[in-house]
Amino acid sequence: MWLYQALLVLFTPLILLKIRRFKKTYVHYRAQEALGFWPAVKADLWIHCASVGEVLAARPLVLQWREKFPARRLLITTMTPTGAEQVVKEFPFAEHRYLPMDWSSSVSRALKKLDCKHLLIVETELWPNLLKHAKQCGLRIDVVNARLSDRSFQRYQKLSLVSRPLFKLPDSFLAHAQADADRFEALGAKKVLVTGSIKFDLAVAPEVLQANWRRQLGSRFVWMGGSTHHGEDDMLLRIHKVLLQKYPDALLILVPRHPERFDAVYVLAKQSFERVALRSQTPPDQWCDFDVVIGDSMGEMMNYYQACDVAFVGGSLIKRGGHNPIEPALLGKAIIVGPHTFNFLDITNQLLQVNGAVRCEDEAHLQSAVVTLAGQSSQRYRLGQIALRFAEKNQGAVTRVLAEIDFR
Repeated sequence: MWLYQALLVLFTPLILLKIRRFKKTYVHYRAQEALGFWPAVKADLWIHCASVGEVLAARPLVLQWREKFPARRLLITTMTPTGAEQVVKEFPFAEHRYLPMDWSSSVSRALKKLDCKHLLIVETELWPNLLKHAKQCGLRIDVVNARLSDRSFQRYQKLSLVSRPLFKLPDSFLAHAQADADRFEALGAKKVLVTGSIKFDLAVAPEVLQANWRRQLGSRFVWMGGSTHHGEDDMLLRIHKVLLQKYPDALLILVPRHPERFDAVYVLAKQSFERVALRSQTPPDQWCDFDVVIGDSMGEMMNYYQACDVAFVGGSLIKRGGHNPIEPALLGKAIIVGPHTFNFLDITNQLLQVNGAVRCEDEAHLQSAVVTLAGQSSQRYRLGQIALRFAEKNQGAVTRVLAEIDFR
């Protein structure tokens, strides 16, 4: 742990700058909680979700737990203000706190204000001081929806002096797939079970289907770049320029992964297209007047996917490892991924094996696939239906998680 503590000291100025940026950008951000100054809170269950993605992933788990234990109190922590906003929106019955930054003093100070004996961590958000102090306070710790890419596994192995004690602290890891479970066990985890991904149990919200953005866009071809990263947006914009030569009324919805990139991607799009809209300023029923729409809103990813005919899952054309293809699959969309999908390797590979998605190795291949699918509605429908059946077949992880964890 000494190495981790030393690195934490080294990065303290950057952490403080991040807290300051959050406070300046988000008026409701409670910086004191990030420093460990929590108001007293009592809960039967504490769930930690790093940000928006984890909050949405936890939705089916939270709702089934709530249905099973309606009188029990729930605490949800996040690291980010956007995650906090999503908690308030999705779970108005829950108490929210910002997770303290992982300084030992901040974590200890916060936990002294907490009366709770059970912590669930969604995915693999493992903070050494948090885990150590939580165990000292007698909390049971379960990591649910646990996943670990081979790349992350290799990094942890190189730092085994830090990682092995860390992975022994949680009481259990409930893993995505057997490959994840094997990696956790190799790093010293005490109890590892394969329960599958709770993201498959995500129900499409009725509001998404009622809003039906796709219907508002008429018969034009709509494709989307979901959760894109720097280096991908310019490729998608170039492809869209080629696509418009054959399908002049085609629309590209571009949704950057990180909110701080919204403005930059908008500027980038304006360099190539005159008709570019921001979701925050333009309702879907007006999108027909534009060539590109920048999705600069939070918590509407399912709406964006519902609006498209073809969904490119971002983070996969560059070496970021790709994002989860389950959301477009649940909406029956034709899915395209790039070559780099190691973050969701098992899910993506299984989807590809049943021909429920198309993998494109580079920009040229992606351009060919998009242009081809734009003219083949029957092929888009076939891909989407295979993806939907795949997603539905893999549901049930939440039930398995609830059965494995003792909530008494």
